[in-house]
Amino acid sequence: MWVLRELARLLARIAVGVLIAIVIAEIRAVAGGGDTPRTFRIILLVLGGLYLLLAAGGTGSAASRMVNWGEATAGRGGMIFRGFRPRPDEPRLSAGAVFVGSAIALFALGVVL
Repeated sequence: MWVLRELARLLARIAVGVLIAIVIAEIRAVAGGGDTPRTFRIILLVLGGLYLLLAAGGTGSAASRMVNWGEATAGRGGMIFRGFRPRPDEPRLSAGAVFVGSAIALFALGVVL
């Protein structure tokens, strides 16, 4: 069961990372004017490279702590996001996996679009 939970958590984090990058790329492309699709593709590729650099940071970096933000987000009566919280005896999601997966998705979008 933990495999499916961590896989769902990984895919959700990758989707959030890709969505953030797409919004940033679109804002930059529209604000810059000129050839908007070309600028959009270039920004996606640049952000994919940035995600790869963040993946190289390792598990002790600030970026790796932000991947598990649900554990530190206080809400009414406890945590807001408890659904994917790993149990102590189960493996945890690493930040490197999220950043590498997001970078691969951004490189694919940058090349295909």
